[in-house]
Amino acid sequence: MRRKQPVAFLGSECETAVVAPDLAAFLRLLADGLGPCEAASPYGPVTDADSRPHEELTAVALRYAPDRRASAPAVIAAAAREFPDFGTTVMELCR
Repeated sequence: MRRKQPVAFLGSECETAVVAPDLAAFLRLLADGLGPCEAASPYGPVTDADSRPHEELTAVALRYAPDRRASAPAVIAAAAREFPDFGTTVMELCR
């Protein structure tokens, strides 16, 4: 059995976040018009108002993850719940 892996963002200004719990959820994030940088934004939580659905990426998400329908805020919140200490762990590994 293959274990699902999270999708993480490591920014150039020390931004760190798990932006999606797995690839299928990341496809839904992209379909909602948000990328990893927006999902990891330190300027407050992403809301439904931030969504800008992308027709072509929605088609990709529906093709490869038809059973996974979630908004970008729901994807980001699920990732944060599943990996709450990701940022701290990464920073502890840095010298």
